[in-house]
Amino acid sequence: MLPYAVIKEANPPQFGGTATGVINFLNFTFSALLDSVFAWILQHVSGGTELMEKGHYQTAFAPLLLEVAGAIVLTFLLKETGPATRGLSSNAVQEVQG
Repeated sequence: MLPYAVIKEANPPQFGGTATGVINFLNFTFSALLDSVFAWILQHVSGGTELMEKGHYQTAFAPLLLEVAGAIVLTFLLKETGPATRGLSSNAVQEVQG
């Protein structure tokens, strides 16, 4: 959910829908493409056997743990994109919103 909030705050309001659509497109595209990559890795790790064992899955999905750790580290590098960075006080934000 973090990319949606960041992309919406980082773009002008008139482009918020387009920016959200692009992020959504990227999410679904990479989900579809990486599915085949993980299937290939699992087949390669198992040696092509039809019966997969627990160790095969653990080996095939171990890189995901590194990716999750990398994502956590990257969250600390995100710049604040909210109203505070645009010089708006909380009162001004409430006035604009409602």
